[in-house]
Amino acid sequence: MAESYLDQLDAGLNSVAIFADRRKGKTEFLLDDLDPAAKERGILTVYVNFWEKKSAPSYCINQGIRRSLERDSPKLFKKWKKEISVNFGLVQAKASNITLSNPEIANESLEMLVGNKSRVLIMFDEIQHLATNPDFEELIATLRTYLDGNKKSIRAIFTGSSQDRLNKIFRNQKAAFYRSASLVAFPDMDEDFTAYLAKQFYALTKRKIPKSEIHEIFVEYRCSPFIVVDLLQTMMREGIYDIKEGLGYYLAQSNPTEEWEDLWKGLKPIDQLMLSKIIIPKRAFYHVDTYKLIAKELGVGKVSRGTIQASAKRLRELDILNNEGRGQWVFESDEFKDYIVTEVM
Repeated sequence: MAESYLDQLDAGLNSVAIFADRRKGKTEFLLDDLDPAAKERGILTVYVNFWEKKSAPSYCINQGIRRSLERDSPKLFKKWKKEISVNFGLVQAKASNITLSNPEIANESLEMLVGNKSRVLIMFDEIQHLATNPDFEELIATLRTYLDGNKKSIRAIFTGSSQDRLNKIFRNQKAAFYRSASLVAFPDMDEDFTAYLAKQFYALTKRKIPKSEIHEIFVEYRCSPFIVVDLLQTMMREGIYDIKEGLGYYLAQSNPTEEWEDLWKGLKPIDQLMLSKIIIPKRAFYHVDTYKLIAKELGVGKVSRGTIQASAKRLRELDILNNEGRGQWVFESDEFKDYIVTEVM
């Protein structure tokens, strides 16, 4: 898949935006598969994670570029430090939180990547975070202008775990990144992955676990690489070699649904009803029967259209719901939906 993306970028595609739920392996794909494959082609790679410092995306860009140059291009790194020192009066361009949060330094850092004799691939992880704050809109516009202006040498891969926020960035006609990247789903791993895990488990413990049993659990937990790997690591650590016994022990020690339970308990009663009584059963939002149902469940005399709209807006802002347009609302995370269906309803 990494080679396929690189082939597309080499053929002229400027950027790709990848979507998947959290804990599906997007970051590992970028760092462990795409990054080395790009370097094999002589491409300078830069990894930027917008969750590194959520309040300051410029800091994230600067840190990503600084690390890349320091690791892979010492001469360019030396030039980066000199340019930053001269232009911003920083002593040896110390990488402090304050200085690296400066948007102007982010611009300088990005420009440093242009014309360095190497093609550049910038991997922007959790790009949807830029849609959480109107203050970040200028940075989005800056990135769009930068990428458009340097198509010959700069390519970009974006990843995100919120379909709704990605749509705001790439599919909203008023957004700076509108139609600037091909938005593709990140595929789940398959039997090859669980067969590999079975092989690795045997290599480390000399105990066999049928790959079919590992795959069954993998599928049961929404093909989450994190959960199945964490389970097998726990079994190795505790000396458990039967996967059913291991799963029982693992669930007793570390409940994978705990975060969903906390999320559910933190919602307002009307928001809980919206999810369990309206969204999942696919009832119409703005219908008299919906208003009556919600009012009855809440024990109030009347529920208005505005009340429903306010709840939907909250659930969207919490990254729980994605508005696909034309009245179609879906869960951002199928895991949370599964939790509500199996544990609440």
